[in-house]
Amino acid sequence: MTIDKIGGIGGGSYEPRKSTPVRKTASNESFDNISISDTAKQKASEARIQAEVQTITQKIVASPVDSERSTKLKEVKEKLKNGDYDNLSPEILNAVADRIAESFLGR
Repeated sequence: MTIDKIGGIGGGSYEPRKSTPVRKTASNESFDNISISDTAKQKASEARIQAEVQTITQKIVASPVDSERSTKLKEVKEKLKNGDYDNLSPEILNAVADRIAESFLGR
């Protein structure tokens, strides 16, 4: 008895399935953008300088009175206590910041 082959079960007639390529879907995602205006940047800078001035003034007010200093220092401390320096204009803040920077840089 002989058995004939029925179909392409073995050997070289095997063909693998062709895979379908993956399609990329169009991305409709939107990204958030933030932009900060020049005015807001300036206000933030002024607020930082104002905070630094207040920190320095608190240190000055808290420091003991030195007998070697002149009456000018006493006047400045009184003005600090009275709040005369609480709302400074941007021009004055920039001048103070420049003087502080000069003192740190030794110019």
